[in-house]
Amino acid sequence: MRILICPDKFKGSLSAQQVCEAIESGIRQGNSFIDIVKLPLADGGEGTLEVLQSALGGEMIELPVLDPLFRPILADYLWIASDQKAFIEMSRASGLALLKSTERNALKTSSYGTGQLILHALEKGAKEIVLTVGGSATNDAGIGMAAALGFQFLDQKGEELSPIGENLVHLAQIVPSERLKDFQQINFKVATDVENTLHGLEGAAYVFAAQKGADAESIKYLDKGLINVAAFFDHEHSISQNSGAGAAGGLGAGAMFFLGAKKISGSDMVLEAVEFEQKLAQADFVITGEGKIDAQTWYGKLVAEVLKRSQIAEKKCLLVCGIQEDAEKTPEIFQEIPVFSVAAKAHNSSDSMENAGRYLKQMFREQRF
Repeated sequence: MRILICPDKFKGSLSAQQVCEAIESGIRQGNSFIDIVKLPLADGGEGTLEVLQSALGGEMIELPVLDPLFRPILADYLWIASDQKAFIEMSRASGLALLKSTERNALKTSSYGTGQLILHALEKGAKEIVLTVGGSATNDAGIGMAAALGFQFLDQKGEELSPIGENLVHLAQIVPSERLKDFQQINFKVATDVENTLHGLEGAAYVFAAQKGADAESIKYLDKGLINVAAFFDHEHSISQNSGAGAAGGLGAGAMFFLGAKKISGSDMVLEAVEFEQKLAQADFVITGEGKIDAQTWYGKLVAEVLKRSQIAEKKCLLVCGIQEDAEKTPEIFQEIPVFSVAAKAHNSSDSMENAGRYLKQMFREQRF
């Protein structure tokens, strides 16, 4: 038997590689004769560049940028010299993981550092730039990114605005970058599996801003700002209503407007890069999962795509997670798939987070294939 272990990370607990290793260790203790293929995956957020570099090669380019609160940090992107192609993971410069829980504030954060990474790739001679947009700390519709690329944002008095979420409501004029024509020569792509539009009840603020430190009043205020900026984004094309426009606090829409980026599926991009279909064809059993399995898992996320492809290929599947919620909302086609939850073994949430690897080993040591 050949088992394909292909999980996403357990956010805040284990990397995808560590999940793979824990599961393999448990299986080996119970049956040393099983053939195991480890294939760590990523959804566009933290860890995506490592997965892509492992599959595609290239080098990490590190440079000083500003974090979501405009503090200096070092961040990197993946450069494929042979193709003059850059993969930029926005969470490296503008991610939620860069902030302490007490620092999260979607009114004050900016995607400026992501723009600095893009600018560096442009100056390096990139012909194609793929922006992955998971794990953001921002709700600025990408104006921070654009500001780093030379765009200016003015209020009704003609005064320049700081490119942060709370200033979207004051935006009255966008001054294009002097390098706009240069950007139009580049093949920009924004990789996301989020389907949310820019604003409204299914938009960036209402769906995602709470986890970025916004309370109910701030969410309403941020959504008003997104509605305001949508008037600019939709002047020629209805960008704000596009699928994925609300990704990363509206950076999806910002990438489409400022860079002319084409939205692509992050899952499809990663699975193609790691040659998932070829490895799936050779497997008898598939183990996948992520830190939290909940209602959102089934709408465009990487794990759902892995399961869908596995079922089409008529492979047996098993899901692993740190915690499972909304089990009753699991689509019927996935309801028969067994779910192994670390939380079901752990004493409490802290124990689950700190000892996830040990519990995974234990669960798979006891499993028979």
